[in-house]
Amino acid sequence: MDLEPENVRSLLERSLELARQGWGKTHPNPMVGALVVEGGEIVAEGFHSSAGCAHAEVEALRNLGRKPREGAALFVSLEPCSTSGRTPPCTDAIIGSGIGTVIVGCEDPNPLHAGRGLDLLRAAGIRVEAAEDEFARRASRLNFIFNHKVTTGEALVALKIAETSNGMVAEKQGVRSAVTGEDALGDVMIWRRLFPAICVGAGTVACDDPSLTARIEGLAWSPVRIVVDGSLSSFSENLSRRRLYSDEFADRTIVVTSRDEEGKESRLKSAEELGVRLWRTDARKDGRIPPASLRLLLRELSLNGLYCEGGPQLARSILAEGEADYLFRYRAPKVFDGPDALPGPDLSRYPLKDAIEQTLGEDHLNHGFL
Repeated sequence: MDLEPENVRSLLERSLELARQGWGKTHPNPMVGALVVEGGEIVAEGFHSSAGCAHAEVEALRNLGRKPREGAALFVSLEPCSTSGRTPPCTDAIIGSGIGTVIVGCEDPNPLHAGRGLDLLRAAGIRVEAAEDEFARRASRLNFIFNHKVTTGEALVALKIAETSNGMVAEKQGVRSAVTGEDALGDVMIWRRLFPAICVGAGTVACDDPSLTARIEGLAWSPVRIVVDGSLSSFSENLSRRRLYSDEFADRTIVVTSRDEEGKESRLKSAEELGVRLWRTDARKDGRIPPASLRLLLRELSLNGLYCEGGPQLARSILAEGEADYLFRYRAPKVFDGPDALPGPDLSRYPLKDAIEQTLGEDHLNHGFL
């Protein structure tokens, strides 16, 4: 089947739109979209909805409900898998379907699999075409969390910071401050929905009493919520019960604390009474939790990504020790210039690779790899 280049681009864009319907729902798998095209028209679509469910290619062929017609093509945003996991390889389903052409948005980033699926399709007599480089970059970037995991073996740790134009993160320490506007706050909700886990420090819990949920279109969803609190200060008697420990998603909250229990007996008792899960690790001499502990916890939980919204202290620690892989930097035009304004980390020391820039109302977002 021969299509005009602009039609090919349009159909590939549709595969990417379909892939995004799995946003935050497919971990540890990637988001993938696929469509069956006959005579230049889309006759069936599919996307990977969650781990363990049918992959996008299989879903599209299943939704077709019949054998593809001669000359039919399959457009897929990511190279079809060629190995067995919780589901059979998609290459088998494609070869068995009689599809004559497969057009792929980008290759599998896993060095053990990259290109293998395409070679299998070609060996079966299927015509295989690759998308243009610009589209391939965008298709690959959609799955940046998955890509990092399969290429490094480690979860991707992303740090999010919202600052004023003069680099301040709050008008005063310990006081909640509105830095960015509604558009930026809405964008944060989208990223919270993508990551399987979110993290803050004890100071943020005490000051902001956050819920750390993704609230989109009136619905709340909760990632695994991790609180770094070496001394369990967020369970202090002078604090009201924090939402993270008592709301409907309390069973998704984990507090990372030190093994040392001296001087925090009453706080331990409060945590126990609330049924909050504690994850103990070795602390430093000053009682602080090493940022590297977060990766150990992510491995234990088999999670492939963490969105850290910690305050400036936790952010500085994560950056200084090289424990952040990705940075979301929100900048607002406002200025906090009072004597008590709280500065964030000096982000000019951390240039971004493959950065993406966005305008969100009056605010600006720059995000990319560290």
